[in-house]
Amino acid sequence: MNPRRIFWACLKKVLFLFDAERVHVFAVHVLKLFQICSPRIGYSPIRILSGASDPCLEEAEESLRVHVMGMDFISPIGLAAGFDKDAEIVQTLPHLGFGFAEIGTVTPLPQPGNERPRLFRDPAENALFNSMGFNGLGAAVVAGNLAHGRSLLPSDFRVGVNIGKNKQTPLEKAPLDYARAASFFEGLADYLVINVSSPNTPGLRQLQTSESLKPIIEAVLSVVKTWPARPPVLLKLAPELDDAALDHLIQTMEASGMGGWVLTNTLGGQFRDRSGGWSGAPLTELSRARLLKVRSLTRLPIISVGGIMDPEEALLRLDSGADLIQIYTGWIYRGLGFPAEIGRKLRREL
Repeated sequence: MNPRRIFWACLKKVLFLFDAERVHVFAVHVLKLFQICSPRIGYSPIRILSGASDPCLEEAEESLRVHVMGMDFISPIGLAAGFDKDAEIVQTLPHLGFGFAEIGTVTPLPQPGNERPRLFRDPAENALFNSMGFNGLGAAVVAGNLAHGRSLLPSDFRVGVNIGKNKQTPLEKAPLDYARAASFFEGLADYLVINVSSPNTPGLRQLQTSESLKPIIEAVLSVVKTWPARPPVLLKLAPELDDAALDHLIQTMEASGMGGWVLTNTLGGQFRDRSGGWSGAPLTELSRARLLKVRSLTRLPIISVGGIMDPEEALLRLDSGADLIQIYTGWIYRGLGFPAEIGRKLRREL
């Protein structure tokens, strides 16, 4: 058995004894520490621990390059929104085998999110459940973090910015929030994602109609159009949307100027009397089905996310029409080397 897998299996047993959100915060702090130490010691220990320093993967970094949305990506393997909410560890992610990352969800103003506990594991189902509620430092601080991080990134490592509205903002004023959040990321975001599909902000999914989305998209595009370099704007959708709703949204939103799709967000549900969203294995088949449906309707880029728990599923998503893929829960369960593991699989098969 791979020594890294043995190491992670042992470490996971220890980490899973503690509150999931506390472990998440601890992991971010550890990765930030590696960011600080690597330049001083002359090599990246995190790259060695993750397996991203393997010679075969270094070759793969050339063979896996893709051109999507008018940009070159180191690889199609990305980190989903929700892990690095405040752009604190973006400069570490290339050393872990990622080709791009999506930060956020970023709201215009800082907010604490929902009450704790709000992040739970379900190891029996290979799943996570969260009711975080867009907790974050706010767009101004996140933009500052990203500006610093980008200066230390490879030029072709891409960063998307996932934007949302503040909890206290009424739905009718949502377009103002999305436009304001976007306005902080001129020259920083390679692409923007409008998030109206999280189940953790009351009423947010009511915005998942063409009537509600049009003013939001117009507001964000009005900001982006003033920038010298205009990043594409994508829309992230919920997995619960049925075929009829997808048909209508794809048609109307593409006519409104959407640049692509992120499929899908978490699956709404309940856990321990909390409302929130499921990610991981319970989402695998549904997210893949939504990818196949939307790919049959559009030629615009699709980022597939949700339930990618092994390298075989990552390959299947790309074979099913995804231009890029993102992982999160699979990374938690399979360990630090999961992105590198996917990279090796893709290099062999593609």
